Amino acid sequence: MATDTRSISSEDRNTLLVVTTLIVAVTFQAAINPPGGVWQEDRYDPEENCTVDPRSGANNRTVMARAGTSVLHSRAKIRYDTFISVNTLAFSAATSTIFFLLLKSPFRTETLISIYCMNFAYVASVGAVQPQTPKTWAILFSALLLPYIFRLFSSIIKSHKEAREQDVPQGPPVFQRGAC
Repeated sequence: MATDTRSISSEDRNTLLVVTTLIVAVTFQAAINPPGGVWQEDRYDPEENCTVDPRSGANNRTVMARAGTSVLHSRAKIRYDTFISVNTLAFSAATSTIFFLLLKSPFRTETLISIYCMNFAYVASVGAVQPQTPKTWAILFSALLLPYIFRLFSSIIKSHKEAREQDVPQGPPVFQRGAC
C-alpha cells in the first residue's frame, strides 16, 4: 500500500478508515475504563484514627485513592503509565490517520473539528480517571502529540527531499571544449 494519500485506492482508503475508527473506539473505551477498573468509593488509610465533623460530615483521614480513579495507577504506577502512554499513542495515531485520509475530502473542516473535539474528549476522560500528577499529564500529552509531530517532520523531510531532487541535474556534467 502506498504512503501518499493521493495514490491510495478507494477500497484501501475505506479499509483504513474502518480499521482506524475501530482503533479509536477501542482505545477511547480502554482509557475511560482502564485495566483493573476504577475505585467505586474513596479509599482511606486504614492505619489512621478517624474524627468526623458532625456538622459537615468531613473526616480527617488521608484519602489513598479517590472514587472514579484508576485502580491500576494506585497499585502499579509504572504499568499504568505504560498502559496510558501506549493507549494514547494508538488513539492519536489512529485519529491522525483518519484526518490525513480525509484531508482532501470536501468535509475537511468538519473532520478537523471532529478530530480535535475527540482528542479533547479523550484528554478530559483520561484526566477524570487518572490521578492528577504532572508526570501523568506529561505522558498523556506527549503520546497524544507524537503522531502529529512525526507526521509533520516526515512531510517536511519529504518536501525538502523532493525539492533537492528537482534541483539536481540528471546525469554527469557535460563539458564542452571551447576555442582558446
